[in-house]
Amino acid sequence: MNNATPNTAPRVRRTQHERSTAARVALINATLACLAEVGLAKASISEICQRAGLSRGALLHHFPHKNELLVAAYVAWISGKLDTLEQRIENGASVRDEVRVWRAQMRETFPMTQEFYGALRSDADLRERFNAALLTHSIGDDMRHHPANTRIDQSPAPWLTRYVIACFIRGLCLQELFVRDASVPDQAFDHFIEILSAHIEGTVAREALPVP
Repeated sequence: MNNATPNTAPRVRRTQHERSTAARVALINATLACLAEVGLAKASISEICQRAGLSRGALLHHFPHKNELLVAAYVAWISGKLDTLEQRIENGASVRDEVRVWRAQMRETFPMTQEFYGALRSDADLRERFNAALLTHSIGDDMRHHPANTRIDQSPAPWLTRYVIACFIRGLCLQELFVRDASVPDQAFDHFIEILSAHIEGTVAREALPVP
């Protein structure tokens, strides 16, 4: 005879905050999946709700405007990518090693970034909401998301140097889409590193000179 007592422990009910957080995460993940798989133009509210397993009312409760959801999704995504970038760059990395990591990372993120930036160009409301998010979120802080103690940190303005790097590589990613000779972007990349390295080493050397 089996005298085992069945496990009748009451199911722990999630708090309202936990349910709300879970819903927001589901909506953000569904939005990112839409952007990656079907593109922003086809990322309808209905499609997002279906992927998230939530109603339209639930979506509008957490994100009253679709653009609010798009910004929240992109900010969450890019924040994670910036954290990954920081982890991939080794302490004490040379200029070449750090910029190579930047290029590898930005090549991976370029399709999603291009999709979102294209929408920013044509949607003033989305652009305004995204710019507002940059003022309150850490991704808007150019001094936060970068490794410490690399050669670039020896330059007078490391944050500005990395801003230039990001702008150059983003443009290079775009150029790679329609270049005649596939080797040219790599040549341009190596040339950029040579110029940047010479600039940083020259600046560091000048600052090390004794004051007359």
